[in-house]
Amino acid sequence: MSTRKYLSKQKQMFGYRAKDRLPEGHICFLIHEIVDELELGPAARGASILGAPCFDPRLMVKVLFYGYNRGIRSSRKLAAECRENVGFIHLCRGQEPDFRTIALFRRENGPLLSRTFSSLVRRLVEAGIVSVSHIIVDGTKVHANASNGKIIHRKFFDEVKKAIDEWMSASAELDAEEELREKLSSAGISTSAASRGLDSLQSLVEKCTKTVEAGECSKAAKASTTDPDSRFMRDGIGSRINLAYNVQVAVDAETGIPVGCDVTQDAHDSASLGRMVDAVEGASEEAVEAVDADCGFFNSDEVHGLEERGKDVCVADGLTKTAMNRGKLEELIQEDEFIYNASRDVFECEYGNEHVFTRLADKGNGKVLRVYVSKRRCDGCPRHERCFGRSQLKRHMIRKHVDFVWLKRHRKRFLKPEYQERLEKRRLIELTFGHWKHNLGFRKFLLRGLSGARVETFLVATASVLGRLCNILKLDGRSWASLASTRRLVGQRAV
Repeated sequence: MSTRKYLSKQKQMFGYRAKDRLPEGHICFLIHEIVDELELGPAARGASILGAPCFDPRLMVKVLFYGYNRGIRSSRKLAAECRENVGFIHLCRGQEPDFRTIALFRRENGPLLSRTFSSLVRRLVEAGIVSVSHIIVDGTKVHANASNGKIIHRKFFDEVKKAIDEWMSASAELDAEEELREKLSSAGISTSAASRGLDSLQSLVEKCTKTVEAGECSKAAKASTTDPDSRFMRDGIGSRINLAYNVQVAVDAETGIPVGCDVTQDAHDSASLGRMVDAVEGASEEAVEAVDADCGFFNSDEVHGLEERGKDVCVADGLTKTAMNRGKLEELIQEDEFIYNASRDVFECEYGNEHVFTRLADKGNGKVLRVYVSKRRCDGCPRHERCFGRSQLKRHMIRKHVDFVWLKRHRKRFLKPEYQERLEKRRLIELTFGHWKHNLGFRKFLLRGLSGARVETFLVATASVLGRLCNILKLDGRSWASLASTRRLVGQRAV
């Protein structure tokens, strides 16, 4: 499809002049200048001789970035702003994309928007505004665009699939339709939309089929018929459980500007630390040297693997964090009463009773313990009361983390003041989440599916970066064009 002519640098002869209506250094001008310089790459739809010419990808990207920066995400509201708002009119150069065009472009051009975010991060790293050598990683739950009531319970999966197959192969369509409605109702699936006719029921059946075939039966107790990719997650302590996605963000530890983001279906953060480090390095093309995160990201395999790659990881496990809050960290990492013999993999008691490895105990949520049991019974041992207390067991048992030797060495670093300061400074990333949810209204996704959630996350992250960049340039009295002549620009924290 051919593209409409879009002369982004041509001045307008008639209508409002944005520079007369908007203050100097307005973010509208910054977005206009940056998008023209960034390497966007091809859009999703290729050239075709059919249909009207499509809008230039730069125009559509500018509209989305400016809209998300102002907290406007609805495609209908964005289309209205392109007709009425001076800033949008300046970006569109008088063209008026329809809301369907905006929605379709946003849905189909996820790779283009992610490339734009990566290109922007690389430019900021080159200019010295942000640095990825030291990052902070955290996650937050964002509600999916799905109802908690429109779900299939796990115990009804097989029954619903069987009902769908019978209905599809039935000869008496009317009787099969009524029977299917009854089975869907018994499974807890609302069929009110299906009462309008056979087509509506067919649509509902296709959603159920997609959910069942997505393999949800082995992954979750419930699956959404509206957004099968979403998962039930608890948003905060004590809050209710909703269908949501886990949004992971990495920010520069100095300025708090986002330098990487991703969306996962896992409610826990323990498997995301290494993936976020790789995402930041891929977006910025620079190496990450240090990474900070809360105890929810602690996973011995992930943390140990990053340390072997030469990363300085400041992530405390849950037990260490609790001990620090109670002022008992030194007691936690003190030497064991039983001496560990690494060559034989045994714990030696001072009275000659050895504890040998017997099994691995899986405690769930990725936590595995090594269990050591004494070779002989401990009856008559002088320290029996201290080891057993009121327990009636005859053999002493020691439970240790599967990699307890490394874990003790890792815990000792949190006795140093610099690591304690890094744990406190980690809260800087909460400002980013507060800005996203309160100022930009990013509490619920508009697009459905994991791919749609990632598209919106990249848009919100890019809009957030542009807003911070605009504030920094105003404080420094600089422009985007002047960054090319200056290798280093001191980044200031702009709230």
